[in-house]
Amino acid sequence: MKYFKTISLFLTQLLLFNCNGLRTNSGSYSAPSVSPESSEKKEFADLMEKDQTDKNKKTAEVLTYLLNDTDPADPYTVAVIDNLSVCNIIVRLVAVKENQIYNLPVAKNSKNHFKIAKGSYTMRSNVCESKYYSQKSITEPLILKLSAH
Repeated sequence: MKYFKTISLFLTQLLLFNCNGLRTNSGSYSAPSVSPESSEKKEFADLMEKDQTDKNKKTAEVLTYLLNDTDPADPYTVAVIDNLSVCNIIVRLVAVKENQIYNLPVAKNSKNHFKIAKGSYTMRSNVCESKYYSQKSITEPLILKLSAH
């Protein structure tokens, strides 16, 4: 009988200590949540890493568009985004008619530039705690300044 109590006590302790705090006030399990801010920070870091790939070539393309006369038949143009805020941002452009989506990262207090397809876009971003939303028809180079004020 003493052996049975020892095993029972051991199993109870094992069960309690191996749960590692999975119990909540309701007694049910709740998975750790990922805040939208932390997922956006991760997405920003991933986008910035991708943005650095062939950055010199991309910069040359953008400068070519900005310094030369734009060809109306060219299906592309450029976007230069100036982030005047103290927060990293992702500018999201979604084409109104085509299946084109751009997620453009811009570090705090800096500029970034991108080659994009011409067209009508819904643009949105979180600039610190402020929401930015706009609809634009982009047929020429776009220069956009965003700030938290």
